[in-house]
Amino acid sequence: MFIYKFMGGIVETITGGDEEASYDPHLHRKIEKPTSYSETMIHLLKGSIGAGILAMPEAVRRVGIFASIAGLLLVGFFASYCLQLLIVAQYELCKRWRRGYMAYPKSMRLALQDGPHCLRWSSGLLYYFVDVVLILWQLGICVIYPVFVAENIKQVCDSYNLELGLRTHLCCILGPLIIVSMVKDLKVMTPFSSVSNVITILGLILVFFYMIEEDLSFEKEKMEVKSYADIPVFVGVTLFALEAVGVVLALEYNMENPKHFCGIFGLFNIGMMIIIALYLMVGVFGYVKYGDEIKASITLNLPQNEKKAQAAKLIFALSIFLSFPLQNFVAYNIIWRRLKKKITGKKKCPIDYALRILLVLVPWALAIAVPQLGPFISLFGALCLSLLAVVFPGLIDVCIWYPDRYGLCYYKLLRDVFIIIAGLVCLVSGSYSSMIEIVNNMK
Repeated sequence: MFIYKFMGGIVETITGGDEEASYDPHLHRKIEKPTSYSETMIHLLKGSIGAGILAMPEAVRRVGIFASIAGLLLVGFFASYCLQLLIVAQYELCKRWRRGYMAYPKSMRLALQDGPHCLRWSSGLLYYFVDVVLILWQLGICVIYPVFVAENIKQVCDSYNLELGLRTHLCCILGPLIIVSMVKDLKVMTPFSSVSNVITILGLILVFFYMIEEDLSFEKEKMEVKSYADIPVFVGVTLFALEAVGVVLALEYNMENPKHFCGIFGLFNIGMMIIIALYLMVGVFGYVKYGDEIKASITLNLPQNEKKAQAAKLIFALSIFLSFPLQNFVAYNIIWRRLKKKITGKKKCPIDYALRILLVLVPWALAIAVPQLGPFISLFGALCLSLLAVVFPGLIDVCIWYPDRYGLCYYKLLRDVFIIIAGLVCLVSGSYSSMIEIVNNMK
């Protein structure tokens, strides 16, 4: 652990010159309850190992085993690189403006104001747009999580002849969701994430028991891409599974020593390697086991009447339930940061709690309205994460090095243009494919 922490402080060496180096933004952050290295790692694993990992076998089905392994590694590396690019760009902006921390929207606005003249007009517009997409993304996750919990509980209840509708189960979990969402900071959430990580490991062990209990057959058709039209959907599901942008930025901000977060051997890269390895194992073995019968979540393929399968479903339902406040924390933080400046005195406390309750009711109501899990996973991944994790980091990076700091042969500019184009391709193709799938499912 020491060597990882030691080598993780690479941010200092990749930004700033002698003049800028005199100001270290990390020393000027004011965090009431910062999280330690181990607490941040626990939150990172919990924020990324959720409903997405159980959707990976279905994603592998779309493109075959070989393409999915290559695709998951490529998307994982690319998205992680773009997020670290964003964090380094924010660090650079903080040094220029002598700030301890700068939120994502403000980073976008200040970067565009100093960037190419043709982009400066959009600084105010994108300032608000980043917040809107961040909130939509986090609320989108909070729509999917209750549906996942309710579907798994429903299957267990159905096996005991307690047959209730999916919407009825969603109503039953509303109260507990509101209660756990009252937790106010990441430090206090650590026990939730720790328990959730432990039971997730136990759940994965039970799922693997079913995946390898019989001889696995690697037929030729499972290796090949069935339809190239499914590639954008695979990318969308993979982005959804791997990247929790708001959570990652919140973790970096709340970390006791943020210098250990980025870098080749930084906390983020180590966490992502663990996450990608787990996703590959679950995705490949799940598809090999269930083939084209795989469902949007692999837990829904497990036998309904066996005790071990029921235990696995309930374990993952509890794990995702405990992850809900961590995902909801980001949307709450964005909105509350703006609201609290306009509220004074005794009104703060009731409005604070009212906002927390509202941010549970809105995604819950959407889940009640459209309780479909599969297509929405890829849609939210393609629509929001293509912007937040790829396009916007590339755009900010273009601006902060303008006009003459793009390096040898303008390699930074070429890199950023490539990132922006790749993100836009993922956005358009993934959103289109997912919308077609949603429309077809509603017929």
